[in-house]
Amino acid sequence: MAYFWHLTLFLTVLLNTPHVSVSVGCCYTRIFSFGDSLTDTGNYLRIFGNVSRNTAARLPYGESYFHHPTGRWSDGRLLLDFIADDIGLPFVPPYLGGNSTGYFRHGANFAVGGATALNHSIFHEMGVPVETRAGFLAIQVQWFKELLTVLCLESDCREVMDNAFFFVGEMGINDYNTFNAAAVPFAVIKDYVPGVINAIASAVRDLIELGAKTIAVAGVIPLGCTPSYLTILQTEKVEEYNLTTGCLNWLNEFSQYHDQLLFDELDRIGDTYPDVTIIYADYYGPYMNMIQSPRQHGLKETIVSCCGGGGPYNFALSPSCGSEGSSLCKEPSQYVSWDGLHLTDAAHKIIAQLRFSETIVASRARTRVGEEIKTILASDSRGVEP
Repeated sequence: MAYFWHLTLFLTVLLNTPHVSVSVGCCYTRIFSFGDSLTDTGNYLRIFGNVSRNTAARLPYGESYFHHPTGRWSDGRLLLDFIADDIGLPFVPPYLGGNSTGYFRHGANFAVGGATALNHSIFHEMGVPVETRAGFLAIQVQWFKELLTVLCLESDCREVMDNAFFFVGEMGINDYNTFNAAAVPFAVIKDYVPGVINAIASAVRDLIELGAKTIAVAGVIPLGCTPSYLTILQTEKVEEYNLTTGCLNWLNEFSQYHDQLLFDELDRIGDTYPDVTIIYADYYGPYMNMIQSPRQHGLKETIVSCCGGGGPYNFALSPSCGSEGSSLCKEPSQYVSWDGLHLTDAAHKIIAQLRFSETIVASRARTRVGEEIKTILASDSRGVEP
């Protein structure tokens, strides 16, 4: 049976091995990462350039940590940056920014803001507009294959793969955003979730077949708590909201449905590849922890954007964060949401610090983790049914 970890972060984990607690910060020489804008460290910037639509190319993006825009969709660091720091490696450079093997000495980030999990042909068949330049997950895996061919000319391929930490960041939100922007109802979008999961699973299997030994795969954030969706799907139906958090119950359950399917699929992959360590990286749990217990983390605003275009959630499609007419909070460190969908540096840091407090012995590990996921899904179950 494969090592199958369920993390609230990557530091202290639940491991399917008796009495073992594992730290990610050990022995890895490279990080290879994939995903969308929650993981992108500059590829979108290199594809689209400094154009008006690319808000991540200008301040206030990057202001809190880097003090200048880096192409990250945040005021500072991303979860990937904290993972790299914990491992003891430099921040993972964007693949499209490199032109030599030296640039990729410690790995590469293939994530692109706006990328989907699904092949764009699926959207085209439905007549749904999609930003083709952002690409999709299979393209990122192809980029990795091309880079690996080059790296293997200078290093032993097995050594590269054995000592690399692979991170498949959150994928799926852009698929759902694309459908939603085309006025496809979520009752229909739900039918495409299994396809999204299959696309993610296909990428994971491809990486394993190439020799990857340690892979972390992230779930999605609770969309029902994001200022963007709270604005776009705003309704006078009070029963659709959680009275404590202000989040949209049914949309959060949609996110939980995605996560459950992903968890189950990773579990199956783990059984197929017993020598590979597969990690399920939980965004949803830590995010909800911040929403439900903000003061515990030094937060004040949970469902209002720090940077945005006004309104009850400080979000608007126009003006967007960084555009003329948008507003900026004074203390980003007190906010969960940076611009309506992406997180602040502070929120990423909190997610990077949250962890389970106990290690489960092998005979109970997978069962216990599965029960925890099912408990989450069973709670607050208004709306979309799994």
